[in-house]
Amino acid sequence: MAENVILTEKEQMLADTDDRISILKEVIKRKEDLESLFLDDRFQNVILSGYLEEEADRIFGMLTDPTHNLKRDVMENLMEKLMATRNVKQYFRVINQSGDSAAESLPEEEAYRVQVNKSESIIEAEVD
Repeated sequence: MAENVILTEKEQMLADTDDRISILKEVIKRKEDLESLFLDDRFQNVILSGYLEEEADRIFGMLTDPTHNLKRDVMENLMEKLMATRNVKQYFRVINQSGDSAAESLPEEEAYRVQVNKSESIIEAEVD
């Protein structure tokens, strides 16, 4: 009876490790997809240059130009738009950092899975 518990624990460890490996691979894939987008001319034109640079500069210019007499609600709206561009940039950084971290962790998780597999084989041999 205790034999089944040990094997079940090992199976659970393998399943948990497989889940972590799957998540790490998804995070790495998302970073690769983002890198691919950065190479696309249309993405560069519309998002990187158009939105994250030009639109952010336009909004910032409106906020800092003393000749614009902006009402408070208009200023708040512009600040929200400017923060949105910052949030997109921050999201891209998070994807890159998470992808880098996942790429570093993946070999460790895969090695751990091999180790768990080996230890499971030893336990099975001892049980027989």
